[in-house]
Amino acid sequence: MPINTLQSWFLKKHENGEVFGPVRFDKIREWAQAAQVSPQDLVSTDQVIWTRAPMIPDLDMDWLVEVGEHLLYGPTTSGALIEFITSGEISADTLVINCANGSHARLKDTDFYNQSLHTPAVEHAGIGDVVFIPPPVKGGIRANLQRRVRDLEQMVLEKTRYLNAAREMVARLELRNKELEEQVRELAGFSRKKP
Repeated sequence: MPINTLQSWFLKKHENGEVFGPVRFDKIREWAQAAQVSPQDLVSTDQVIWTRAPMIPDLDMDWLVEVGEHLLYGPTTSGALIEFITSGEISADTLVINCANGSHARLKDTDFYNQSLHTPAVEHAGIGDVVFIPPPVKGGIRANLQRRVRDLEQMVLEKTRYLNAAREMVARLELRNKELEEQVRELAGFSRKKP
């Protein structure tokens, strides 16, 4: 489904629920390219139905970054990867994975990285630009991963509590079921009465 670039869009930050918008889709894409949209952030056109930003193909959040053994960050944009290398979060030797085609490469071997070496930095501020800009990614990849791990740990704790409560309820119901079966047997004359 093609994106209506004239339609109003909203960005909801995962870390604090703050909503930015309405803005045109091009501004959301610009924020994504500038590492201002994390993989957990949500976008919407109506503030009712929210979609994770990487699920919108036109945002080009196609890259995963290997930040440790069996530890990936993303998906994010090629522009965000350039921001991360500029800030020292990753190096040119960092392994990246293109989710769109499954290819693996060192960042220094990608076309967008090599193009960035020959492209001067451009200021995006200008007359008529939207005034509100999402806050910069705090702490970059590692901080986002730590937040995500904390979120997942919290979710696991909650699920464990629910599971334990459900197990207790099942045990109580099984005990009650046995009691009721025994009563039915007694009423039907199937149980032996002790003399």
